Amino acid sequence: MLPRLVGFFFIASVLLFGYTDSDIDGVDDSIDLCPGTPFDELVDKYGCSQNKLFPGKLIVQIGSDTSFNQIDDTVSNLNIYANYMIKEWNFSIANSNYYVTNLSNDVAENNLYLTAGYTFVKDNIRTRFSVGTKFDLSDRESREQERDNDYYASVNVEYFFQKKHNLFFYYSYTASGDSDVIDYENFHSVSAGYGYSVTDKWYTALSYNYAQNYYPDTDDYRAVSWYNSYRFNQSVYATLNYSHTFDDISYSHIVTFTIGAYFD
Repeated sequence: MLPRLVGFFFIASVLLFGYTDSDIDGVDDSIDLCPGTPFDELVDKYGCSQNKLFPGKLIVQIGSDTSFNQIDDTVSNLNIYANYMIKEWNFSIANSNYYVTNLSNDVAENNLYLTAGYTFVKDNIRTRFSVGTKFDLSDRESREQERDNDYYASVNVEYFFQKKHNLFFYYSYTASGDSDVIDYENFHSVSAGYGYSVTDKWYTALSYNYAQNYYPDTDDYRAVSWYNSYRFNQSVYATLNYSHTFDDISYSHIVTFTIGAYFD
């Protein structure tokens, strides 16, 4: 009798410690696509609320940026961004429609960015690694020549200290696609700064931003930025960012406003 009891408790302990259900929804963490589900909600086989449209979370954002200085005409552009997050993975698609100013003329660009990333969280440090590609979708009439895709990789590290403060560092490296006329330079970008949660809804940050120019023998981009994000409720938020540049080719002032929403 005793050996049977010992064997029973041994098997039970193996099953118990081999099974982890952090949010107590009846779905093991290893297959739970919606961690943190409230205790009183019914979930499906993936651990997601039966009221959810899909597992994970979708963010959709639309906005515009306005660039101006005392010499050139003001330029405004529409930007659209969407990001899908599921557990530690995230996938995004974004467009940028802006003007690149060089010594001779303004060349209209219309790009599409596809990015995939994975986030590691340990203690109060969050690290995201991402890779992606940029497609040039500009009309043939508005660009000088065909251009190959860019490919890029980046790392973003955030360190949260105390309750409302965080430091962040971003680095990316881009392998530029060439054209029949120009061999574009590969380049890297760096951003570092400090953020503070003023309230539960308002977050603000200051940062320094640097990016090499992919045109040969052209001044690099350098700017300081003041970023603000305000959450109206659990689903809707808005951001406002102001950048002041220090290089010789960029517009001196860039203001970006966006409004976004969460769907899950």
